[in-house]
Amino acid sequence: MKFRWPGYPKSTQMLGALIALVLSTAASADTTSGQFTLDGVVLKPSHVAAFRVRDQRNPRKFETYVMLTTQPVDSEKISASRDPYTTAINDDAVSDADYLAISVSADGTAGMNAHAGGTQYMDSSGIMFGERGNLLAECSANTLTRVACTIKVAKPVKTMSGPAWSVDVQFDAAVLSRTVGSPMAKDGGDAGKALLALVAAAKGDDLNKIIALLAPVHAEDALPDYNTPAENLVRMKDLMKLHLPKQPKITGGELINADMALLEVESGEAKEVKFLYLVEMLRSNGRWQYSSRNIAGMLR
Repeated sequence: MKFRWPGYPKSTQMLGALIALVLSTAASADTTSGQFTLDGVVLKPSHVAAFRVRDQRNPRKFETYVMLTTQPVDSEKISASRDPYTTAINDDAVSDADYLAISVSADGTAGMNAHAGGTQYMDSSGIMFGERGNLLAECSANTLTRVACTIKVAKPVKTMSGPAWSVDVQFDAAVLSRTVGSPMAKDGGDAGKALLALVAAAKGDDLNKIIALLAPVHAEDALPDYNTPAENLVRMKDLMKLHLPKQPKITGGELINADMALLEVESGEAKEVKFLYLVEMLRSNGRWQYSSRNIAGMLR
């Protein structure tokens, strides 16, 4: 479908042109240079995109995730995602390509994951595996809206069972993120109650109770007509074991809009190990129902 400007008032046309100019200027301000070298083979990124993501090592905190690529990623899709990190690493531009991923924490510590030749080469300017990493990181900007850094090593780094690599890259980019919703009560309110009700129902033998607490898209797939009711119950209980956080403790969340909530849920998967899950709940006909969940990271 094509939209024609002449159908709009002149003032609207001018506003649209101004917005386009601002967006174009912002995009052109994103720059990167330098290269990653592996055993004489050079990876020279030409595109940069930066996003606010949760720190997987400390998921209650956020960091900036910078992608240095040879083809542009879908920045709009990644920044709008409720799980931008997962969306980013699955982007078509990097799924089968070499690229550099740089994480920059609030204190300027940088970590690098270089995807080159089918292998990942990881390093840090901080402590990694109990030792100081090889990266040297200098950032002239590291804010919620902009990141500008130089990442390099003093000399080539020899891997234990492979070739040596080196890196010297610079980037300057706007940090993209979706609009944050409003904070929820620590128990998640009615959405939290619905999640706990589903966890309880999944331990019982009433299939209808489970189905009623699932978003329609899941409920429709829950009852294949080639199964008996007993088989569907077993199937659904098995699915819930895979999807639902174990021993859930709701610690708050974000109301994306009136009919969508993102709950923060602690879960003890094993003794002394806890994960932070982000559980999406949708409201349909005034009732909250389970939609999906992502692992934000392991809690310390």
